[in-house]
Amino acid sequence: MKKIILSLLLTVGAISTANAVEGDAEAGKAKASVCGACHGATGVNPNPTYPDLAGQHAAYIVKQLADFKSGARTDVMMAPMAANLTDQDMADLAAFYTSQERASASAPASADSAPAAAAPAGDVAVVTSTTAKAIFAGDVKAGQEKSVMCVACHGADGNSPVPMYPNLAGQSESYLTKQLADFKSGDRNDPVMAGIVAALSEKDMKDLGAFFAVQASKAGTGEASEVGHKLYFGGDAKKGITACVACHGVKGKGMSHAGFPAIAGQNAEYLKKQIASFRDSSRANDKNSMMQNIAIKLSDNDIEELVKYMSSLK
Repeated sequence: MKKIILSLLLTVGAISTANAVEGDAEAGKAKASVCGACHGATGVNPNPTYPDLAGQHAAYIVKQLADFKSGARTDVMMAPMAANLTDQDMADLAAFYTSQERASASAPASADSAPAAAAPAGDVAVVTSTTAKAIFAGDVKAGQEKSVMCVACHGADGNSPVPMYPNLAGQSESYLTKQLADFKSGDRNDPVMAGIVAALSEKDMKDLGAFFAVQASKAGTGEASEVGHKLYFGGDAKKGITACVACHGVKGKGMSHAGFPAIAGQNAEYLKKQIASFRDSSRANDKNSMMQNIAIKLSDNDIEELVKYMSSLK
């Protein structure tokens, strides 16, 4: 009898091993971009609300993702995130995070050390406390001089007087630079912007990004919406809609290190057009098709209510 039980245990173990999916850390790194907003680019969390994943056991990460997907573990933000993950995706993500170093106590910053990230939206004080070159790839002063061509649509300080155009003030330098580059390459289509960016060099784009990044964004003027509030913070698990807060933050300030834009204070008309463009794929320069995959599940009413709430964020 003991031999039979042992044989069964060995057989089950062999089957489990055979069925285990081997993760690819490099593939996981690419897939982890969607996780960076809450868990940090390397799994060291910038927000104390969410757990560190760096150095965590791969088997544990896979199990939690599988449980979020099956509903065995419930979370309004993680459920839609995990809904479309395959076993291979989970294994790849686990392989990446388990290969990263765990967080360690941060050494106190010296007076000469520069911030690692761009200035927060509208925070001009950061620029005056240290040289702009220590913060931005672009030159703020040069960007100001080059921004004269942007004034008509986006305003002198990046706060657009025209609802159909986006506010650029306080947006992260990296995001602005990427959008300009995408307009130039054709990855993002707009007949007006295509003509404007055609002659811009990479340096011009970085300079403009740096200038608008340090401008103060104005408070949102949108309407309150309970439906929009629920979608923004909770998503819709039944429809597979991920909560917007995961990438754009509680106050809509975005996640500059992960490439997610600030939407607080943005014009409702502009936001509505962009979400609709992602939904019909006329805009497709989003990272890993994240926005397209979410927008396609939004109804016209969902978009209407969502932009009301997002444009009211301050």
